[in-house]
Amino acid sequence: MWTVDFTYFFYFVFIFFAVNLLLLIAALDHFILASIFLDLLLLTNILLFILYTIVFYNPIGYDYALLILGIAAADTSVGLGLCILYFKASGSVGIN
Repeated sequence: MWTVDFTYFFYFVFIFFAVNLLLLIAALDHFILASIFLDLLLLTNILLFILYTIVFYNPIGYDYALLILGIAAADTSVGLGLCILYFKASGSVGIN
């Protein structure tokens, strides 16, 4: 049986989480970018829960990952709906 060291993966996911959080804070005035960074932040959390499940042999992480995946899908659908409504009202997606 072989073992894998997940330390570098933890570092990568944590750095990715931190960068997405900073980009989300920086892009709060742009709705589309903020929605994209929020989805990436949720997907990073999914990676952390799956890694937790693999490392500690605890299957509860899969349940949390599926829950967060559902929340990310709902967030994406709401954001897309708002973009469509804005496009119908103004004729373009550009926000000045």
